[in-house]
Amino acid sequence: MGLLDKVKETAQKGADFAKEGVKAGQDKLDTHKLEKKVGELKEELGGIVYGQKTGNPPENADAEIARIVAEITEAQAEIDADDASGDAAAADGEGAPAAD
Repeated sequence: MGLLDKVKETAQKGADFAKEGVKAGQDKLDTHKLEKKVGELKEELGGIVYGQKTGNPPENADAEIARIVAEITEAQAEIDADDASGDAAAADGEGAPAAD
């Protein structure tokens, strides 16, 4: 293998590693957005429950509670799936630089 081939191979490894880093960063950002959404939904849920407990519930409180709980459950499932896929990738050694 010539010097030029080794340079190309090294450059390709670097590009692949950079792509994996960008994907990992995007996955982390997506997870953070979902966690923020869950927090906002819980705050909304708390407002509805507070209204119920203080005698000023919204007109459709039960339906809103069901909707919010379903959205939280769905978002949490996505977060858990992202965590599981990230853990599996780490166990497989993805994202780690290849040894020469």
